[in-house]
Amino acid sequence: MLASVGLALGGLAVILVVRLLTASTSIPSAVVLVIVGLVYSELPGENIQLNPEVVLVLIIPPLLYSAALKAGVLEIRANLGRIASLSVGLVLVTALGVGAALSAVVAGLGLAAAVALGAAVAPPDPVAALAIARRAGLPQALMTLIEGEGLLNDATALTIYQVAVAAAVGGGFSLLHGVGEFFLAAVGGVAAGLLVAAVAMAARRRLDDPLVENSLSLATPFAAYALAEVGHLSGVLAVVVAGLVLAHQAPAIESGAARLQTRAVWALADFLLEGFVFLLIGEQFKVVIDGLGPYRTGTVAAAVGVTVAAVLVIRPLWLFGTRRLV
Repeated sequence: MLASVGLALGGLAVILVVRLLTASTSIPSAVVLVIVGLVYSELPGENIQLNPEVVLVLIIPPLLYSAALKAGVLEIRANLGRIASLSVGLVLVTALGVGAALSAVVAGLGLAAAVALGAAVAPPDPVAALAIARRAGLPQALMTLIEGEGLLNDATALTIYQVAVAAAVGGGFSLLHGVGEFFLAAVGGVAAGLLVAAVAMAARRRLDDPLVENSLSLATPFAAYALAEVGHLSGVLAVVVAGLVLAHQAPAIESGAARLQTRAVWALADFLLEGFVFLLIGEQFKVVIDGLGPYRTGTVAAAVGVTVAAVLVIRPLWLFGTRRLV
């Protein structure tokens, strides 16, 4: 127990120091944190035993909810067709395309497991793109597309991943059945998010205590995720939908004092959770590499090449093919 507390405090200290050192530079703190994690993984001793459920249940919901609270709901609604095309259609096609390519190249890799890997690489990270776009002074409409895609594509990819993993564990995967399961989980997740948002709005309209309101705000993403997961629906989409609805309704259900506190609370949660995530990415990299031991170097190289090629080819083809449709 004390060792875990020590690791948490050490991680927190690293996050704060990196923040201070990179604040006045153009170096992304995320890159430095990943490098620190890599260095830590090479130190003597056992690596951190990371339970994937901890990430899915305790880290992903608040991060997605925080991003949804900061999103421009009206701008997303105005560009919903394009955003849905990129964050749902493109991610789904990319995951399936990468999965098909990997299953053809890597012997013994089933289609379900390959699609799960495809889902992991399908959503592009919008952070770097947004930073470049801001420096270049790109139009706000394009910024909205990038932000909207970044908010929803992670939820889509995680939903695909969960469906594919369930199929892989179950021992069978049908493309038609898998796509059907995805849309069922997605629609159900949206419904769960709307339900949790409605309950939260009803409760917060009757509250006039910023501490209680923000406590409810902190509980909301976990409630949305849990409700959806109990019904085998998309918990991540439920979290995003709940966050978008509550962000849009915030002026009607929150006092000014509560809104100020909410922003501060979620900014802090965002900062700390993202910091620990990037540290863990670096620390777990060695574990991932060690897990490739049973595969030959040529097989790994071929899989990486096919994956990169598929992602780089599918995205421009999708953009070209849908430019007049949305």
